[in-house]
Amino acid sequence: MNKILRLLRSSFFPDRCPYCNKTVESGKIACDICKMKFPETYSTNFAKGGYPCCSPFFYKGIFKKAVKRFKFNDLEQNSESLAKVLSDTIKKEYGNIEFDVITCVPMHPKEEKKRGYNQSKLLAKDVSKQLSVPYEDLLEKTKENLEQHKCATTVQRRENVKGVYKAIDNERINEKTILIIDDILTTGYTLGECCKVLAEKTGAKIYCATLCARNSL
Repeated sequence: MNKILRLLRSSFFPDRCPYCNKTVESGKIACDICKMKFPETYSTNFAKGGYPCCSPFFYKGIFKKAVKRFKFNDLEQNSESLAKVLSDTIKKEYGNIEFDVITCVPMHPKEEKKRGYNQSKLLAKDVSKQLSVPYEDLLEKTKENLEQHKCATTVQRRENVKGVYKAIDNERINEKTILIIDDILTTGYTLGECCKVLAEKTGAKIYCATLCARNSL
């Protein structure tokens, strides 16, 4: 039955390459041309506060286009393919770490309602399935703020995220090892603030992974 449903779905909604939007065979994470552009190594950085972060791609070229298409063009269906690449990077970088839970950088309810979905949550839930680690919403965004890319300076970016996030339940994350997912690591202030909120008062160990990272942080 599942095979029949997949065939029907592929007939009406064929799989597309997340990087160029061309039709691809069902189950392929990218077209052959885009796959050849995948980097041989992945990026390792730190969110502010010294929290490790790994990313399969730099935020440029077809990878930048893939993130923007996924984020702004209502292409939630690209999440699974993008998450497969992210999951492979997580296995390579954190293969010796046993995560208790996977979570994501949350959006403010008004922001999420306007966009229709949180792209970071979609990625995190698919990574959760692929790594067989449970997903939970551990953070909430309690205040609306300016989008980070609209902040002119790094100081503005730092101040823009202060006091914006809150842990939903500290008891649930006491002494846990947590992987937090976002789409892009830019200056690292957003992820760093989320990590700090999760780690303070709980003793939790926090690691990060994003689909893309800026060339220099």
